Amino acid sequence: MRIGLVVHAGREASVEVARKAAAALRVEGAKVSIVTPGDDHDEHAYALVGVAPAVGPEGFAEDLDLAISIGGDGTFLRAAHLCRDAGVPILGVNLGRLGFLAEVEVDDLSEALATILEERFTVEERVTLESVIHGPDGEELGRGWALNEVSVEKTARQRLLHTEVFIDETLFARIPADALILATPTGSTAYALSAGGPVLSPRLDATLVVPVAPHSLFDRAVVAGPTEEVRVELLEDQAPALISCDGRPPAQVAPGGTLRVRGGGRPVRIARTGDLDFYRLVREKFGLR
Repeated sequence: MRIGLVVHAGREASVEVARKAAAALRVEGAKVSIVTPGDDHDEHAYALVGVAPAVGPEGFAEDLDLAISIGGDGTFLRAAHLCRDAGVPILGVNLGRLGFLAEVEVDDLSEALATILEERFTVEERVTLESVIHGPDGEELGRGWALNEVSVEKTARQRLLHTEVFIDETLFARIPADALILATPTGSTAYALSAGGPVLSPRLDATLVVPVAPHSLFDRAVVAGPTEEVRVELLEDQAPALISCDGRPPAQVAPGGTLRVRGGGRPVRIARTGDLDFYRLVREKFGLR
């Protein structure tokens, strides 16, 4: 098998787990590579020397049978953005805090690797959101996609973000808030949950619209269908907004600009070495009784 590693290079424990995993995989005949760290971890790149041959982000997913992310959910999201378009499944090893995406715990890694090498794993597909940003003059500023969420955030700390939200061509609401989150069911347990949104089963295909600290009488989340386009228009007479997919580098958009989001994007493929009990996972992660 050809296996690629995506590692949180700024965390010593992640680097050590990567070393052990790479060694164990090579003993069994797997070909192992590792993606070079992102810009925010360049100062830690030396720690990855000798773990496995390094490959740049552009060619990382080529010819891989599987990718393994070693870190937290943020590391898994980086792996997802490297692997989705190549259709490469990702196994997440959790060294973070919650671990809804990277759900294999370190103590279970040896067993998980054995399952992978014996090709006894299954693949689950998670839906993504496709987004398009237009400036106030209608010019397309960028396209992106998200496994967790597309966020619209204010840049003026002392002021609100003012938006109009349309579902398909119908104006749903004018929302003054600190931010607006458009999330997948996978992302319902991430940023959207902290803003008071509902927990959705990852088996659903939907778009969750959640205002953050809204200054209005209507402060509920809305769940749109996968074929319904959610359009967010930035109203005039305010500071620019920042729009980001899965916390990646944001685009600054001037008032009058528009964000269009639709579900049904190409799925992210997640490798499973056992059965996922989503509701048990939620109960355990949040300490529910």
